[in-house]
Amino acid sequence: MGIQLVNKRTLFIMLFLSLSLQLFAHGDLSMRIAEKTVAISENPNNAELYYERGLLYQQHIEYSNALEDYHKSQALGNTDKAVHYSIAELHFLTEDYNEALKSIGSYLQVDSIDVRAKKLEAQILFQLQAYKKSLEAYRYVIHTMTDTRPEDILEYCDIILAENHKNYKAALEAIQAGLDQLGPHTLSLQLKKLDFLKESGQTEKALEQYNYFILQYNRKEFWYYKKAKYLAEINKPHEAFISLKLAAVAIENLEPKFKNMSPVIKLKEQINSLESSINNQKS
Repeated sequence: MGIQLVNKRTLFIMLFLSLSLQLFAHGDLSMRIAEKTVAISENPNNAELYYERGLLYQQHIEYSNALEDYHKSQALGNTDKAVHYSIAELHFLTEDYNEALKSIGSYLQVDSIDVRAKKLEAQILFQLQAYKKSLEAYRYVIHTMTDTRPEDILEYCDIILAENHKNYKAALEAIQAGLDQLGPHTLSLQLKKLDFLKESGQTEKALEQYNYFILQYNRKEFWYYKKAKYLAEINKPHEAFISLKLAAVAIENLEPKFKNMSPVIKLKEQINSLESSINNQKS
């Protein structure tokens, strides 16, 4: 009996060393998978161990192995809602959106107000082009989550415009709500605000937004040029010409080390090119 126990332990050690050597090149995550595999070999009916290894496989982008472990965990009696979420997330990552929707639905039957799950549901519905339902789910997320990030606001805007490509009013309201919550100088939101104003034809407000960037940032030359380019696009050549001159002045006021940088040299070329184009249009 003692010899059998020693042989069993030796087998486990050999299995661990073998897996460790094979997966060493993949770093700590592979080592953790190997350790979990040894633990499973010692406790083959432990549902939690299979779930934990499934999570590691998923992080390691071994999705088929992860799904197999999740299902094995369920077969061994794991009824925790977390398994449903992990399966839904895995199906979402592998673009099997119908299966993802089924799994997140199972999760939400247990916990219908979980913000993370509602967000995943909205993302799945978006991929299925069920934009109205996606918008309803994501609206709940935006109004409920306490740690909103700029990318959440931007994703919400994408869904708003997918549901109605003309609804810039709601998209801009979402951007403003995000700026109020996250701070008025959140760059990604201010940039998206500029895009929406231009796309919706709100030229005066778009020009005000260009002025915001000019006032906000020390390196004004790029923003003067961008404003000039927009002015030329909306057929305001005189105003565009003035903005180009201001861009040139801003470059002249730079320290010599900045003037010789390739982005600034390229910008000077772009200014000259746009100025020539405007002059040709005048003549």
